[in-house]
Order: sequence, then C-alpha cells, then structure tokens
Amino acid sequence: MHRTFRTTAVTVLATAALAAPPSTLAAPEGAPPRAAVPDYDAFFTDEAMRVELFHTGTDEDEAYSFDRAVAEPLWPGTRRNLIDPTGFGKYRFRVEDAATGTPIFSQGYCTLFGEWQATEEAMKKKVRRSFEESVRFPYPRKPVRLRIDRRADEPGPDGIGGFREIFSIEIDPNSHLVSRERRGADYRVFPILSSGDPRRKIDVLILGDGYAAAEMEKYRRDARRFADVLLSHEAFGRNRNLINIRGIETPSRDSGPDEPRKGIFRDTVFGTSFNTFDSERYLTTSRDRDMRAIAANAPYDTIFIMVNTSRYGGGGVYNQWSIFPSDNEYDDYVFIHEFGHGFAGLGDEYYDSATAYDEAFYAKGVEPWEPNITALLPGAQAKWASMIAPGTPVPTPDEERFAAVVGAFEGAGYQAKGLYRPFRNCKMFHKGLVPFCPVCTAAIGRMIGLRAE
Repeated sequence: MHRTFRTTAVTVLATAALAAPPSTLAAPEGAPPRAAVPDYDAFFTDEAMRVELFHTGTDEDEAYSFDRAVAEPLWPGTRRNLIDPTGFGKYRFRVEDAATGTPIFSQGYCTLFGEWQATEEAMKKKVRRSFEESVRFPYPRKPVRLRIDRRADEPGPDGIGGFREIFSIEIDPNSHLVSRERRGADYRVFPILSSGDPRRKIDVLILGDGYAAAEMEKYRRDARRFADVLLSHEAFGRNRNLINIRGIETPSRDSGPDEPRKGIFRDTVFGTSFNTFDSERYLTTSRDRDMRAIAANAPYDTIFIMVNTSRYGGGGVYNQWSIFPSDNEYDDYVFIHEFGHGFAGLGDEYYDSATAYDEAFYAKGVEPWEPNITALLPGAQAKWASMIAPGTPVPTPDEERFAAVVGAFEGAGYQAKGLYRPFRNCKMFHKGLVPFCPVCTAAIGRMIGLRAE
C-alpha cells in the first residue's frame, strides 16, 4: 500500500564540532556500507540524552512532535559503533553535529505506532491516534540536529524499502530547558549478573509490572530465574562475560496487568495490558515516559518488562522493550522469543496464528529488513545465502529430511505464501522446546558484537 508522510521541524540552536575517524569493525552480512565512525569523546559526555516525542497519524500519514529533552546519568551503550551498520528497523534516528552536519550517532528501531498502522482500526476505520515514544543517545557536548527517518513501502535497489526523513529538530544540550528530573530514585536497583563496566557490556534490565509491594521477593526470584533462562541459550551463554543483568524493584498498587476483555483494569507502574490492538494475547505497554524515566536509574541497553501473570502473551518491539509473563506454562519461550524481537530485530516466522495485522504488515514485492525473513524476490538470493549448503533446494521443501539444514522454507511473517524463513523450526517459529536456528543465533551474536566492547 502507499502511504504519505509529513515532516515537522522545531529549531533550538547550533555550534561546531570535530571530525571523526573511520571505522575498523566489519559490518554484518547484508548491511549497508559503514559510515565513518566519530570519536566518542570529541562529541559526547558520559551522560545520556532522551528525547521524548509524540507519534501521531493514521495508516496514510504520520507526524512526530517534540515534547522535551531529558538528561540521564549514564550512557551505557557502545562508544565505538556509534553509526548503526545493520540497516534494521522500520524507523531510524540520526544525530548530527548542528554546525557541520557531521553524523555522530544513529540507530534503527520499531514502534507500536508502526504496527498499529497495519491494523483494521487504522486502515479501515481511519482512526487517528497518538503514541508516546522516545529516542536515546549519548549526551552531546554541543548542539545537535536529530533526524527521524521512516522506511518506505516501495523497494530500493536492494529490494528493501529505503528510508525517508519525516522529522527533524535542533537541540541545545546546554539549554536550561533540558530536564534533569529523577523519577523513581528511591526504587532499589539490584544486580543479578555483574560482568564489568556497563560502558563495555550488554546491559539487560528486567523491570517488573503488576508486582505489589508484598510481592517483591517473588519479583526478585522471578527475575533471577529468567536471567538463568537467558544464559542457558547458546547465543547468550557463550557471551556471558559480555552481559550484565540488573533489576529494579517497582512495586505496583495492584497485582497483575490489565485484561480488558475480562473488564479487569489494574493500577500498575507501567500499565501493561493484554488486548493491545484488540489482539487477545498481545501484552504491551503504552507508557514510554514512565518506563524510560524509571529505567534511567540503572544502566541499560535493552529492557525487559516481566509481568506478574499466569496468562499467555507478550510482545517485543525492536530497540524499545520485550514483555513477557512470569508464570505461564510457556513463559520461558515467550521471554526468549520476545528478546529476539526487542534486541536483535528478528521477525516472527510463524504464519498460522492470527494477529491484528496479518495481511498488511509486510508490503508485497519488498524484501523484509529483518535478518531471518526473506521474500526471495526475482533474481535475489536469501540474505543468509552464505549459510545454505551447496545442493540445498531453494525454496526448500518443508520435509523431515531438511529439518536440520539452513534453507528457505515458505511461510513466515504471518503469511503462508510469499515469505520464507531460514530453518524448518526455530525459537522465532515455534513455542516448543527448540533453540534459535543458526541464522537467528548468528544475528544475535552479531548484535552482541556490535554493542559490547
């Protein structure tokens, strides 16, 4: 489908900055050419900046508006790979030195708004909605321009939709209007796995929602159990020395999440709720402000929200959050599966389960950006072609004799036809006791390598 895009801009101030040295780290397979990587210390301090935004529109148009900039105590992310080489995400934000236009930071991401655009409410009912969002990057020493790009639904030269700018704003980090408020500073931060300096590690933060004050011991016990689950998987366990895991005790007034179809609404810190987009099992939060403000009390690169419920459901949005239940029969699976979305940008490989946006999520004739889904467009190879053994048929028959080989199996991304997954069975496909496939494992490993030093 065709969508139009609006550009909004707000201006604050500008000055000069320094040039940056080139990168020496090879980009992942299939990534775009790497831009020169700036010198972190020349452009940034040890703090972080969070820019809070509102994302508004319908399925046919969208616009960002600026709310405020917030200073956070520490930027725990990479100081080396500041320009995102992956090309992942439905959206991308770029930070430039305001005086010279030098690119100094970028990151791809996804949004609930972007998912909502493919729902019946947006496409057929033409409802206009707004969502809280934010982007986060190292705190700049001098004024910067923040630009946000949205991926087009039309294919570029590589078959994947290119990015087009939809928003920009100039921000002065030395302005008295940058907020330095601290929320939740009295919440207790507790370590689960300590591997070293957060500036050189992957920092995983597990927040609890729907845990009442009397349930904090359960929250700590649950958080430790899922940390063990994470490290039990090969992609994470073999990189254990690169991972820190922490929790923050965030007691809620009520126990459990909202369950709208049952008429149950609870007062919790992050407002997690089932029935997102009226999808029964889609468990998410729309409270980006609350989540980010409280998470800022601990170093984090990626956020889990662990919801105190036995009901099946969850969600994961790339470079936003991963949400899972604490006490469901399949909670281990949901936890790891959603981490694949939130941390590594992996796509859903299943196609036989209803979602709110089955038919519209992937545009026809466009190669998906996710590293584990391909459209096998005419004349193109699967993006994981180097991992397919010679003699393996492509497309690959969904037969037992190909159960242990990398190929291109039809059925992925909520569609039985036209999209392909790399392995017959995988953690992104099936909720049974199966591991990540070799392609997904490699994608996770590459992401760890890009973010840890």
